Amino acid sequence: MNPFTRLYQKIVGAYRFIQHYGQHLPLATKAIFDLSCTVMTIRGSIRGSGDLVVLLYVGRRWNEEFLINLFFDSHEILACDELNVFTARARSEVLAREADIEIIDIGWPYGGRLKKHQRYLEFADWLNMILPLEGDWDDIVRSFRNTTRNNDLRLIRRNQYRFEVTNDQRMIESFYDDMYVPTASRRYGEASIIAPRKHVLKRARQGELLQIYKKNQLVIAGVIYPEDDVLYFLWQGSPPRFQERPAEAAASALYYFGIRYAFDHEMTAVDFAGTRAFLNFGDFRFKRKWGAMVDDSFSPNSVLLRPLNNHDNTILLCETIPLLARSDEGLEAVVVRSGETVNTDMLERLVKNYDCAGLDRILVISVS
Repeated sequence: MNPFTRLYQKIVGAYRFIQHYGQHLPLATKAIFDLSCTVMTIRGSIRGSGDLVVLLYVGRRWNEEFLINLFFDSHEILACDELNVFTARARSEVLAREADIEIIDIGWPYGGRLKKHQRYLEFADWLNMILPLEGDWDDIVRSFRNTTRNNDLRLIRRNQYRFEVTNDQRMIESFYDDMYVPTASRRYGEASIIAPRKHVLKRARQGELLQIYKKNQLVIAGVIYPEDDVLYFLWQGSPPRFQERPAEAAASALYYFGIRYAFDHEMTAVDFAGTRAFLNFGDFRFKRKWGAMVDDSFSPNSVLLRPLNNHDNTILLCETIPLLARSDEGLEAVVVRSGETVNTDMLERLVKNYDCAGLDRILVISVS
């Protein structure tokens, strides 16, 4: 490759990076100067099965807590070294001899250094989910999944939910202190990412606090923020003594009335914000059922995954974490199956369970 071609490719790559992730450039710039890197091995009990695997984690601990909680019911740290992104590879090669699966969580811009040496499955730490508002209201409702139209909308009608919007300062402050922070902390534990109070209050004043009531009782609320004809769903939370049954019904009302609010205000899309890149992750499944498409414009960071052997427990862990991977063509759903014949019935079932607008394809890896 001649120097001019290489320079052209770098310019095109930089343009595409800014086009996709320009809103995160301040955070991305900070990432350049964060050279710390942890190398550790973790023995964990695979969630739902109890089988043991050893995970080699190499990264800046941005997604460590989430991944460990996603993979394991319980775990113990076998070895842990605090190094930097330039010295981590040598130590990781040593620990890889005793591990079953490897995760590289170094992220932009240093993750590519390790990717050059081995073949990894690459997935985003966060993806975006967006619902385009096209056609009339009936067209939008038809874009919801069948279960949403048959179950969720029925629950909203049966519970007689209604919505109000407000910019009242006291209500916004109460939402942050009494609803948003406790809900996020309870749901995600140590892996929760709590937005700063000042930032949430500012966005709520600029947008609206969408409140869902059942009769006169507030059951859930969320901050919605309009920008460039797009309505952004930013944060949500429930009161301390939240007792709606099923719990999902109130969240469904928040999404339904938020979508209706965006349509009535002639928005072109609803941005449901981020989701993790795992097909069984609750946020992804919930947002998908409202017709949202998945979009790789939320984060430039990649997490790299590589099985280190073909042991039964390694394959089992890979089976339990179907994910949305980055490829040259776009996003693809990667599903591992063992001891099961790939046939039409299986493929139809996988399409029903995992297909989503924005996916380029579903890749099934069959292990015999």
